[in-house]
Amino acid sequence: SIMGLSALSSLFTFPINQGLVKLNQLVCPVDQTNLVLSKTSGEESSTCPKCDGVWITLEVLEALEDRAASADMVKGQRQYGKHEVDHYCPHCNKGMVRFRYRGYNLEIESCPSDAGFWLDKSEDREIRDVMKRRTSNLARASSAERSWHNARRGVKVGLFQRIKQLLGMD
Repeated sequence: SIMGLSALSSLFTFPINQGLVKLNQLVCPVDQTNLVLSKTSGEESSTCPKCDGVWITLEVLEALEDRAASADMVKGQRQYGKHEVDHYCPHCNKGMVRFRYRGYNLEIESCPSDAGFWLDKSEDREIRDVMKRRTSNLARASSAERSWHNARRGVKVGLFQRIKQLLGMD
């Protein structure tokens, strides 16, 4: 019966939004090695034992960013200069999309249906470094803006205070 077929098919569906789609049955897009379940910065992921690349979900990527960024930081756009590459997505087997991560000189690949991201060896550390630099740059910009407003109002700032502002320490 149709009702029985519908109930049966629901037994074989997997939640996609959480990235739980058969994480232990994915294949590396670089060398086609079976990925193994792992942890990336304490979060669920799948790693290639051959090339050390890692498949992560959007939630894991956001957790990596959140650990490195300040709590009040607006993250902005993540993908710049997107183009399709010849690697196939471990999740949907379609051509992956490569992009410059947050406009920095770091290119990573994503699933065309946004199910996850492929990070080559050590790119998880590079993502954290990018977010730390962005936080530092925003602090410096905020400090420079305060200095400009103080100068316009005629407020005198001492040498030590200026050095602290330049280093983003105020």
